[in-house]
Formats: sequence, structure tokens, C-alpha cells
Amino acid sequence: MMKYSFNSTTLRNMDVFEALTQIHAAGYDGVELMLNESHLHPFRATQERVTEIRNFCSGLGLPIVCVSAGGDRLLSDVPYRPSLIEPDAIGRRQRISLLKRSVEITRELGAPVLNLNSGMLHDGFSPAAAREVLVEGIGELLEMKAGLTLVIEPEPNFFIGTTADALALIEKIGDPALLLNLDIGHVNCSENNCYGAIKRALPKTRHIHIEDIRQRVHHHEIPGEGDIDFCRVYSLLKRAGYCHYVSVELHHHDGMWQRALDESLAYLRKMESGQS
Repeated sequence: MMKYSFNSTTLRNMDVFEALTQIHAAGYDGVELMLNESHLHPFRATQERVTEIRNFCSGLGLPIVCVSAGGDRLLSDVPYRPSLIEPDAIGRRQRISLLKRSVEITRELGAPVLNLNSGMLHDGFSPAAAREVLVEGIGELLEMKAGLTLVIEPEPNFFIGTTADALALIEKIGDPALLLNLDIGHVNCSENNCYGAIKRALPKTRHIHIEDIRQRVHHHEIPGEGDIDFCRVYSLLKRAGYCHYVSVELHHHDGMWQRALDESLAYLRKMESGQS
């Protein structure tokens, strides 16, 4: 059976301990903790706060399976900026500093995986220059990984926007501690052969985000309310021998968080078992 986690971003409007309690009560095997203003901000989190969250999850029996540093407003009100490929060097250093602190927090929480993204390519910066600084920035993070796995997540319209982009970056850097966060919905949005791309990406995949998508529009939907063939997805995961967590990620469902928690897990378990 697959192991399921739930990304805490859906519950960002409630206290973090209540959010963790609700995820555990819904039957998930683990939690993916999204770094954000309300639950845990990399630059504002005290050691006491981090330890308290770690101990709380341990007491629940709810492992923190991944920490996500891909939040859109961790550094400014402009989504995802500054990024690892910011044209301005000072902005890039801000992002690298935030990610280095995220590495430290991930270790302190006892989580094995840190998720990050590239950011968007902006005017005045060539793809070659962006690739160079991206490789340099990730290289700095890998120097301090200390047993962690970093996973790069392709995001629609980002510089690393497809599984092919991510696999090329992983190969270029060549460090076994850099792997892929495979977001099933993002593949459906961005790649013409969704299931072929998933199959090719799975050997380098360490963590999975899952949600549904309608008509290839990048808006995360509760599984079963879009167009993705989840039976086919699970067939690919099983054939590849995927053994890590599948994490439900629903940014847009904070106002219906209970339904998102309950219906996602019920539907995914049904699809995994091969029921239609």
C-alpha cells in the first residue's frame, strides 16, 4: 500500500497544532509541512517552536515526511520572488539564505526531504545565466545537506517547469542527494504526454505531490474532481516500485479543508485498490 501525507498548506488558517491534529485524525500516514507565515516561517521560527512541533508530531505518531520551502510569499508580496534565479544577486542571496535556514529547520524537525523550486525566468536574464546561478545556488545547499534529500519541483511556467527540465538539472548537478518532487497535477498541466513523463521521471523521484486538474488549468482540485486517470497513475507507481510518500497538495481548499482531507484520502485509496 502507498503511504499518504497531507500538505499543511490547506490548513494554513488554523493553529499549526490543530492542523497537525486534524491531518492525523483524518488517517494520513504523515504530514508535509509547508513553511509559511502562520505555521513556521524560516526566518522567524525559534528553536523552541521547531522543537515543540517535532515533539508534537512524535507524540501523535505523525511523521514529518517532507518540508516544503516553496511557498509563494516567504520573502516578499511578489509571488516566488526573489528566487534562486533572480537577476539581482542580492535577491538571490536572500533566497539562498532562506533555503539554508530551511535546511537547518528540516534537520531539526527530523524530516528526510526538503522541497524547493527554481522560480520564474524574468527579463534581463538569459536561460544560460539562470541555469548557471541555479546550479551554483543548489550546490551551496547540497554542501550543508547532512543526510537530507533535496527535491526540485517543476512548476508550470517556471524555469524548471517540466520533468524533463528537472531531470536535466539533476543529471547536470550529479549529486545523489538531489532528486525530483513529482507533482502529478503539474505534469498534467505542462506536458503533452502526461503518463509517459511520469513513467520517465519515477526513477529519479523521491517525493510526490498529488491533486486533480481540470482541462490542464493549473488549479489544484480534490482527486476525483478533474481529468487525471488515477488508476493509470497508480499502475505506473506500482510498476516502478515507488515506496515513498504520496502527498495531497490542495492550495485552494482552505475554506473546505475537512472535505479536502477526507475525500482526497478516500478517493486515492479507492483508486490505488483498482476500484472505479
